Amino acid sequence: MRDRVGATVGHGMRVRLTNGWSPLPGMLMALVACAAAGFLAAPASAAHRRARHPKPVIRLVLTGADQRTILKRGRVTLRVTTRRAMRLRLYATARPPGRATVASVLTNVRRVKLRPRRARRVSLPLGRAGRRVLSGCGSLIIGVSAAEIRRASGAIGRLVTRSARLRLDPRRCRGRHPQGPGGEVSSGRSVGDYPATDSGKCDPIDGKVCLLPWPNDYFTTADPTTPTHRRVNVDITSTPRNKANKPIDPADLNRNDGWSPGAPIVTKVPGLDTPQAFAATGAVPITDMARTYDDRQPVVLINAKTLARQLIWAEIDSNPQDPANRTLIIHPGVNLDEQTRYIVALRRLRDSAGHLIPANDAFRTYRDALPSSDPAVEGRRAHFEGMFTALAAAGIGRDDLYRAWDFTVASTKSLSERQLSIRDDAYRQLGDTNLTDLKVQGTAPSYSITKVQDFTPAQNDKIARRIEGTYTVPCYLNLPGCPSGSRFVYPPGSTTGPPMPIPGNTMTSHFTCNIPHVAMSGGGARPTLYGHGLFGSRNEVNQGQSQSMGQEHNMLYCATDWVGMACADVNVPSNQNSLVDLAATIAGGQTPNSPNCDIPNALAAENDLSNFPSLVDRVEQSFVNFMYLGRLLIHPDGFSHDPSFQSNGHSVIDTRRLFYDGNSQGGIFGGSLIALEPDLDRGALGVLGMNYAVLLQRSSDFGTGTPPSPTPTNPTHGLQYAYPLYQAYPNELERQLILSLMQNEWDHSDPNGVAAHMTTRPLPNTPAHHVLLMAALGDHQVSNYTAEVEARTIGARARRPWADPGRFFERDPTYGIAPITRYPYDGSAITLWDIGPIRPKPKGDKCEDYGSGKCGTNPAPITNVPPDQGVDPHEAPRNTVNGRQMKSDFLRIGGQITNTCGRRPCYAFNWAGP
Repeated sequence: MRDRVGATVGHGMRVRLTNGWSPLPGMLMALVACAAAGFLAAPASAAHRRARHPKPVIRLVLTGADQRTILKRGRVTLRVTTRRAMRLRLYATARPPGRATVASVLTNVRRVKLRPRRARRVSLPLGRAGRRVLSGCGSLIIGVSAAEIRRASGAIGRLVTRSARLRLDPRRCRGRHPQGPGGEVSSGRSVGDYPATDSGKCDPIDGKVCLLPWPNDYFTTADPTTPTHRRVNVDITSTPRNKANKPIDPADLNRNDGWSPGAPIVTKVPGLDTPQAFAATGAVPITDMARTYDDRQPVVLINAKTLARQLIWAEIDSNPQDPANRTLIIHPGVNLDEQTRYIVALRRLRDSAGHLIPANDAFRTYRDALPSSDPAVEGRRAHFEGMFTALAAAGIGRDDLYRAWDFTVASTKSLSERQLSIRDDAYRQLGDTNLTDLKVQGTAPSYSITKVQDFTPAQNDKIARRIEGTYTVPCYLNLPGCPSGSRFVYPPGSTTGPPMPIPGNTMTSHFTCNIPHVAMSGGGARPTLYGHGLFGSRNEVNQGQSQSMGQEHNMLYCATDWVGMACADVNVPSNQNSLVDLAATIAGGQTPNSPNCDIPNALAAENDLSNFPSLVDRVEQSFVNFMYLGRLLIHPDGFSHDPSFQSNGHSVIDTRRLFYDGNSQGGIFGGSLIALEPDLDRGALGVLGMNYAVLLQRSSDFGTGTPPSPTPTNPTHGLQYAYPLYQAYPNELERQLILSLMQNEWDHSDPNGVAAHMTTRPLPNTPAHHVLLMAALGDHQVSNYTAEVEARTIGARARRPWADPGRFFERDPTYGIAPITRYPYDGSAITLWDIGPIRPKPKGDKCEDYGSGKCGTNPAPITNVPPDQGVDPHEAPRNTVNGRQMKSDFLRIGGQITNTCGRRPCYAFNWAGP
């Protein structure tokens, strides 16, 4: 019933009550009718009434519906009685008679406390719109509505409504004719006569940058073929332009049936552009997300189905120096529900001096019911009135609003059908169509061993054998072999739906596997896919931490490349010591010695974001590559059948179950892979996060966009990934819009798009999964804040104590994340690993100082900038013995979360606590 209620809130539909027409929109009134039936209906007998209509909990009586009296007193009055003590939210509406009419909220929203069975007279003061609507001469139905406020749960109770026809004042209306919204007579100049419309290309209620506010259903179109019945419809002339004056092509974005479940919500509020203004406004900060639910919270996101508030935090963009270029950013604290409409409400916003910031003329036209002579402006009025009614039911008054708009989150199908369609087709080619049963069926992928290297314990005390090779994977991109820069192709004329594969197209994927000594002597190694870091390669599996994990816990790690965001088999010149330097070389016009490096394509996408889908699409191809490698690890005709993976004639692999372990980028995209993988039910994500639109500016890898610092041997030394993007798109006021726009496309590979289905609510034809999240306190590369949002979204529990006092800025970093109360714990969990505060490195300390002579780090900044103090703890969890033990206990059949850290927080890098 609640879903049906929310599906039509604010869209102008009406449902008939027993004694009149409801002023509330949509199927919400079906619920109202049920609630009100007990006192509005007139059954034949008292016994019949008691049998079919129990005595109402809330009884409303409209004490006067006289136009002259209401306008003279400036209020609507009613009498309220309840059967038990409760707190109520009340407001009044009006609408013309008729099935297709639209209600207008007349009054402010009042909150009152009721004693049981004690009638109370309540006055609802008229708002600006209410006075205008009631000043006309048209016939109107007045309605009063009440809903219980349940403080303990935060839920909103059933809505009850009473309505009556307005008695018009004959002296006021003699000789006059109704016109305008609500039947009022327009007089004087209207701010609604501004040049407001441009065929849907820009929304004037923001007006500072085209496409703001974002996301916004103003930039969608009706589409009955999609689950949301909407489809994104951004005009190419509305999108940001690069320095070459080329707009971003929205064709790929426009295939979605709604907006991202977690991308930043962006708008520009002139005056709300400094820390002082943010503090004066009292917007919910990242440090205390519980303030989302404050009664007078000025930044609110409402679920239009349930009318409940969404957990959020807000911030001002901290990167532009000029306040005029700073936008207000709203972030979901847990991802939004798919296929659901949300309403953003901003109210009582203040500037740095504490003064209220007035709404612009475009929004005041709707908020204050000001008439307009522009048909396009009037065409949106019903939609806004529906939003105001839904907001009133949620306790948000109309008069206080600075700005309000709505958007619809994409459906599960829209967010995942690309990945699922190519996955299901790839397994169908192997002969396996039941992907929920964790059973291997069909044939193994074809593969070839190209190199086998054996090590004695003296040569390598952890790895006994390294095996390299290739395997064949179906290619779902538009170029033969799926090279970097290739992308999906869709059926001609289609506006939604999965990609169209090219028959017979395949790609050759590379793998590297390490067999530990313990497996060569005893067998039974747990097969584990390894996910590498940012623009790295499969060779990261050779790091010491993964070798140690393999030998300590008898795990066989195999890795392939995250094509799309990988750079494999590159000969890096001796004067280059990082992938950032490699990016600088490419930006300087040189070409790396590899056909399998995605950095050139990534840089090309930064210079022209019309090419960005090629990066996303190739990462989606990488999921199939990983899954085929996983199938080779556990298929009886796969690696276990090959002599290279045998010792003394017996396989060293325990093929009963596959596992996943990834770090950094492997901890990010690994979340998407786990959500899709049919051959595993447990995975570990190290130094993880999701939602690149939030991650990028909080990452030292992306940087701040500062110019390179040239040296005689390298004129582009110090180039950051942010620099090419910011140079190509220099308008800082558009920057957050650009990042959020990118995220709406990135969701098809970023776990932000499938996080809701990563664990206990799996995607279609997919098993459920358990996930262990291992974050590093103050991580310089992947933000802890995004890890916490991911934990809430997937339903993980938090290991506590989280961290020592003083080691975080938030009032409660795990707000909204239930704690683990007993070990071992069978479920998904998030853990935090701390290398301690910044301190001088004592003699003999084994902390990773990277040449600084200091140990430790600070908590990450609360603003959207990268950390720059102390040692980067990014490598800490995977290089900690207790961390590897926790992973091992979890990554096994029937594995569980164990408390390897004891009663204190989890420490790393030789830090033992204060």
